[in-house]
Amino acid sequence: MTMASSNTPIPVDDGFNEYESVVKRQKSTTSKVWDEMTKLECENKNELKVQCNHCKTIFSAKSSSETSHLRRHLNSCLKKVNKDIAQYIIATQPSPEGVPSIKNYKFDADECRQAISTFLVCGKHSFGTVEEPGFRYMMRIVSPNFKNISRQTAIRDVLKYYAKERDHVKEELAKTPGLICLTSDNWNSEHTNDEYICVTAHWVDKDWKLQKRIIRFRALFPPYDGLNIADELVLCLSQWGIDKKIFSITLDNASYNDVMVSCLKNCFRANRAILCDGAFFQVRCCAHILNLIVKAGLELADYVVCKIRNGIRYIKKSGIRRKRFYDVADKSFHLNVTKKLRQDVCVRWNSTYLMLESFLYYKDEWRNVAILCKFLKVFYDVTCVFSGSNYPTANLYFRGVWKVHKLLIDIVKGPYSFLTSMVKQMQEKFNKYWAEYSLILSCAAILDPRYKLNYVQYCFKTIYGVHASDFVETILSNLRLLFDEYVKKSKSMSSSLAGSSNVSDKNPVDSGLDEHNDNSADFGGYFDESDDYKRYLNESSARSEKSQLDIYLEESELELNSQIDVLDYWSKNSVRYNELSLLARDLLAIPISTVASESAFSMGKKVITPIRSSLKPKTVQAVVYLDDWMRAKGFSAEIGCKKDDDDEVSSVAF
Repeated sequence: MTMASSNTPIPVDDGFNEYESVVKRQKSTTSKVWDEMTKLECENKNELKVQCNHCKTIFSAKSSSETSHLRRHLNSCLKKVNKDIAQYIIATQPSPEGVPSIKNYKFDADECRQAISTFLVCGKHSFGTVEEPGFRYMMRIVSPNFKNISRQTAIRDVLKYYAKERDHVKEELAKTPGLICLTSDNWNSEHTNDEYICVTAHWVDKDWKLQKRIIRFRALFPPYDGLNIADELVLCLSQWGIDKKIFSITLDNASYNDVMVSCLKNCFRANRAILCDGAFFQVRCCAHILNLIVKAGLELADYVVCKIRNGIRYIKKSGIRRKRFYDVADKSFHLNVTKKLRQDVCVRWNSTYLMLESFLYYKDEWRNVAILCKFLKVFYDVTCVFSGSNYPTANLYFRGVWKVHKLLIDIVKGPYSFLTSMVKQMQEKFNKYWAEYSLILSCAAILDPRYKLNYVQYCFKTIYGVHASDFVETILSNLRLLFDEYVKKSKSMSSSLAGSSNVSDKNPVDSGLDEHNDNSADFGGYFDESDDYKRYLNESSARSEKSQLDIYLEESELELNSQIDVLDYWSKNSVRYNELSLLARDLLAIPISTVASESAFSMGKKVITPIRSSLKPKTVQAVVYLDDWMRAKGFSAEIGCKKDDDDEVSSVAF
């Protein structure tokens, strides 16, 4: 037995090919003739009789594949030509004259099947829904031409639909004008005990709109350590063809993430696909950090919170007590009793804030609780901004984090002694992480025309006093280094384009004199210094010329609280600040939290339920991908219906 040649390619299961077999297994499209012909049962099994659905004429056929004579009949069938008015529908769009038009209705089986796939995916319905009598009855009423499908067919349709949409997303990623930022997180399914990884890509498209797509939702193989997850990410980026287009990755504070990031940096350094040696590469999730900070503080104020929690639990536990409480609030204090007391979830501090807020409405004399609630409101408001997954660009976070930092300093110096020990604990947590993400937050704020450098200097001065200039100088020097990288990249691209399209402009007569240049240099009277002088002037002006970053920073800021779309600003100024706009587009796209990836796990819990825990991993992936991609297209906004006033709406991750 001989070893395989080293040049022999080794097949790799890349996670994409497994879907191709599903598409290839699809049966070839049957003739459209059978939409208008019905097969009849014959005593002789070798004989095939068919009947025209329009004129009821019966024909013989040797097999289902021989349909040419049937097609000729349908083309000349008189009954088919004289369509009934019931076959027409009112067009959804009126004619240019403003009068609704009538058009011929044509049933499209493929479009109907795709609509069913959309219904199953977006509604998180079981694939067995298509076999339920009620669903089949509904489809028969909607369209008599619809043919029932099985759950296996529905799964194949979803996988086929996924494969088509995946190619569209891959094309979108290939066409991104700038770099791509990632968020990643892990989740364990309680029903299958599988560990899933979710990777979400974020970028600014050619129209300067912030985009995000899930590009990985896959069960991991143990061990679930940093090396294994790094390999999974490298494979993912390679499959999508974006392994040389990554700007940053946002992660939570799990210890294995540090190992994973170290591996990714080494890989990207080898491919020369990392900027500023990775200074902007790893971003820690601000939402997680904020959660750790508040939890550390609330542990020391737990005695106050427990009293309120137990009091609300006591009132809500009895229907009689609850009714009596609201009756007194209404009749004696004339309060709006539609604002109910809220019970918190102990592991979610933001629900604790909402509980305190609801309690204060009925107990506003409790001074300490009022102060604590006001203190937590700053954290709650900032967390709400961090929790957005579509609208926030990175410039929006600096101001919120600075408010948290300033609040912690002021409370320690302030008169509320009962908060001092709690806030000191929170400060320790804050300072542990602030240095790691202050660089990216500050650079993003500088690229906001309302803030620029002056606002960042002001914020640091309120925190560090006379030492603020050292911090600001470090941030500015890193931003200049990053800008230089973009200038080099821009010049190399323009020179390569010029080199590929350039033709020699030399005069054929003068070019013959070039070979005598060395000899002519010996005669000083014949030396023409004009070309050399031009080069000297160009080099001098290049040394003294201000960069786009310097020009941008010297211009006055916009109004601090003005409402602007920062991406729209850079879109309009992309010609004026060519290289700087490229930097702004990539830096502002950095997600500061992993909320986008975590929201996929909220959806995953609805996909992997106890009765659906036997779904194959590739089916789970296809459902999660499709749901996210269709939401990105605005599907829920287009198709969503208006909710009734009586409906109780619960908050969801999307």
